[in-house]
Amino acid sequence: MPRVPLLLGGFAPFLAVSIFHLAVKLAGLVELDRATKGLTMPALLLGVVIVILAGRLRLRTSVLALLVAALTLSWLGDVMLPFFLVGLSFFLAAHLAYITVFHVGFRRRPSWWAIGLVPWFAGLLLALWPYLDETWPAVALYGAALALMAASATRGNVFTTIGGALFVASDSLLAFRIFTPLFQTPPEDTLIMGLYLAAQLLIVIGVLRTAVPRIPRSPRASVAAA
Repeated sequence: MPRVPLLLGGFAPFLAVSIFHLAVKLAGLVELDRATKGLTMPALLLGVVIVILAGRLRLRTSVLALLVAALTLSWLGDVMLPFFLVGLSFFLAAHLAYITVFHVGFRRRPSWWAIGLVPWFAGLLLALWPYLDETWPAVALYGAALALMAASATRGNVFTTIGGALFVASDSLLAFRIFTPLFQTPPEDTLIMGLYLAAQLLIVIGVLRTAVPRIPRSPRASVAAA
């Protein structure tokens, strides 16, 4: 399990990029906002690499591969979201990767309170329904995947659980921003993005808590291998 100084050092580039991105978003600098948005997930992925290598940690190969896939798909979703259905498809695939991470990497059962995601899902669709057009099947499918991801996140630890909840909060507000006249100001947009970035970071930290120290090879084993 990585320690706090290692996490702070490893994710320092992500925190710096995220703070700068949120600052330009809050300032309403649209072009710089678009240019920096695509840097956040690569910086988070870099943090994963730094923590694992600098901390001499070992993460199960399947879990690491799925985590990298989820972050890569999230990055593609970020940069392709202006093409709504394309970006939504990448985020849908990212949630499926996260769902698999939580089932492969953790043994706990989902928390009982995850049942609350059912009325959330129904309420969100009901609130958005007057504004949805032919995209409603894609929105409904994505919402179901998001709810399942958040429920699966409760199989992990407090970090994955809070991360899943923040993802739901961010995407719920984003849906109202995309389909309704609500949440259109720069401060509200900054809040939505801040929740998203926090969600991704917490999920990653939660998954990294399953990492274990690498066992160094003994000199005798090294000589034998030679």
